[in-house]
Order: sequence, then structure tokens, then C-alpha cells
Amino acid sequence: MVKYRKLSRLIYICLIMFFLLGIGKGYDNKSEKIFNNIKIQGIDVGGMNYNEALNEINKYYKVKPIGISYEDKKWTIYPEEISLDYNIDKSLKEAYKYTNSNDNLENLKRKIGLTFNKNYNIKLNATYNEIKLSEIIESICKEIDVDVTQANFEIKGYGEIVRTPSKEGKEVDVIKLKEEIYNMINNKNIKDLNLPVKIVKPTITTEDVESINTVLGQFSTSFNDSSSRGNNIHVAGESTSGKLIMPKDIFSYNKATGARTWVNGYKTAKVIVGGKFVNGEGGGVCQVSTTIYNAALLAGVGIEEVHNHTIQSRYVPRGRDASVSYGYTDLKLKNTFAHPIYIYNIVGNGSITSRIYGCKDDRQKLYIKTEEKHEKDSILVKTYRIYLDEENNKIIEELIATSKYKIK
Repeated sequence: MVKYRKLSRLIYICLIMFFLLGIGKGYDNKSEKIFNNIKIQGIDVGGMNYNEALNEINKYYKVKPIGISYEDKKWTIYPEEISLDYNIDKSLKEAYKYTNSNDNLENLKRKIGLTFNKNYNIKLNATYNEIKLSEIIESICKEIDVDVTQANFEIKGYGEIVRTPSKEGKEVDVIKLKEEIYNMINNKNIKDLNLPVKIVKPTITTEDVESINTVLGQFSTSFNDSSSRGNNIHVAGESTSGKLIMPKDIFSYNKATGARTWVNGYKTAKVIVGGKFVNGEGGGVCQVSTTIYNAALLAGVGIEEVHNHTIQSRYVPRGRDASVSYGYTDLKLKNTFAHPIYIYNIVGNGSITSRIYGCKDDRQKLYIKTEEKHEKDSILVKTYRIYLDEENNKIIEELIATSKYKIK
């Protein structure tokens, strides 16, 4: 009796193995059934043929157009425009081949597992053309984006002040839009979107330029207008004029003028090199930097970088010059005030005047003092900026620069 039972079990197992084993084959017949307990994106397609499974999956995961709206504007991105595909056919083939591969033993193991309720889930792999999507988004941006307008302060002609108000801009948040579309596609959950648009605030506002209402400091020097040097002063004076410097920003003289070459309008003139006057391109630009420097000193503007000549300049006292050499030494000013400042140069009739405009609330009571120490072959000069209170009492003494000049 025991032997009979063992034999029956063996025959039963063999019959199951024979039934499950099958022969590995490709998915070339769409009428073939997918084995039980196989799922695609969580949908049970076991026991279904190709068309049955396809219809079932399409009930939940059919590609749809993407609707985008903003105010009264609407756009539709159709699946074919971006080659959007959930690759259902590929997943169906994978489902069938899971138990119909060329490895019969592996097929048997899988069928046994599935028979005893071990599910196998295949995820749909969504794909789309990123380049095509970007092109569509770019066309949407062209309809929506508006450039921000920075406020501007300008002095024209004979001192006419022109203020241009600021305007907010707007732009599509492309990164956020792409993330939202990607997440929808990845989750196979297409729905309409509100176009994410960012408001772009101006960095220079109307209030900023309206705060410029007075001259904080000015300085003038003279030169020979009918010379190559005079030409260079005109060129450098124009290129460093009309500069709006926001709080904490730094003005660089060399950056404003660029290289002092004939291409930029400069001519050969005398320059100081090694304590001697020699011919060089851009001779005279140091007089412009010096004039701006002194206006900045009197305005209370921060001095970030300044250098003196090796010998005394003819147009300012010792300790008040600002030597510049493109790529080497620079004049740098920092706006340490709470409001913008504006550099404006007037060049003509043998003189250059530099004015620093700003807010009257930033005006300070001060004067410039120099102290000289004569040595054997040089003169050492310390330049101070002295700040006063309303009763003309000294409250701050700021050392600006220490200069050394050769004695001829």
C-alpha cells in the first residue's frame, strides 16, 4: 500500500513536470497565452494572449497628450511629437518569454514558482525624445518670457539727469517644468499641468536710482588738450564715465578702460616707467585714474586698491596720485554705502572733472591729509582720510595709502 502511494506521487510529479516543461520558443504567435501570475506594471496578465493583455494594460497605461496652460494660453504636447512610448509590446514579449526561454530547466523552475503563487512583475519602461521635448518647451518660453528691465541712472549733455524705471521680468521655470513632465512620464500618469513661471526681480530698482540725488565728491585736473596724451585722457575719461556702482560692488579702472591699445583709440605718449618718462601706449590714462581717485577720496568711497607713481606727478600733490598699468596695477573702488553711486567724468577744454554722485544720506564730512617723511633718496608719504562730526571734531582717521617717491 505504501509503495503504491509513493508510485502515485512520483507519477503525479512527473505529469506536472511534463506539463510545465514545454519547449522554448519565441513570441511569434500572439494567440499564445502568458503564464499565470505574471504581471505588467501591477496588472495581472496571466492566462491572456497578446491582444487581451494589450487591451487590459491600455485601460490603465495608454499614452496621452500633455496639456499645459498659463493664464489664457494653452499648449498640447502630443505623444508622437516627443516619441513618447510606454513600450508595452516589449513588456508583453518579456512576459511571454519569461517561461518560454531557450533554457528549459529555467523555464521549469519559473513555472513551478508561478504555479505556487510566486508573482513576477514586469515594469513598463517609458521613453521619450528629450531633444524634441526641449524644442517644444523652448517655443513655449518664447511666448512667455519677458526680459527684466534694470533701472538706470544717466547724465546727458550739460548735466541732464535721466532715470529709467525698472520693470519685473518673467520666465518659464524650465527645470521645474521638465521635472514635472519627467515624473508624469516615469509614473505613467499623464495629466494637465499649470506652466511654472518665475517672476524675475530687477537687481537695480527704480528706488535705487531715485536715491541718487547729490554730488558726494568731485575733483579736477588740467592737461594739454591738443596732444596725444590729451587724446588718451579723452578716451579713458569717456570709458570710465557713466558707471553705476551698486552697494558692495567694486569698480575696476582697468576693466572699464580695457587694454590701452591703438585698437581702443589710444595713442603713444609719455608714461612713467622705472622713474623715467618714456614713450608708451596710453600715456595720460593715469591722470584720469588719479582724478577719479581724488573724487572718490572726497566722496568717502572705499579704496580697495591704489598705487603711486615712482616719481611725483605734475597734476596732483604727492600721496594723491593713482598709477595704473593694464594687467598689473589697478585702481579699485568699493561702494561701501547703502545706496548706489555713479561716476561721471567731464573732459574738455584742457581739464577733466570727475564727479561721484550718490545719496545725500551717505554724504560725510571729511578732508584729506598727507604726512611726508624725507629720506636720503626718497620721500615717504602717508595719505589719510579724516572724518568729522557735525561740530568738526575728528571721529575717524583712516589710513588710505603709503606712497614712496624717488628724489630726482
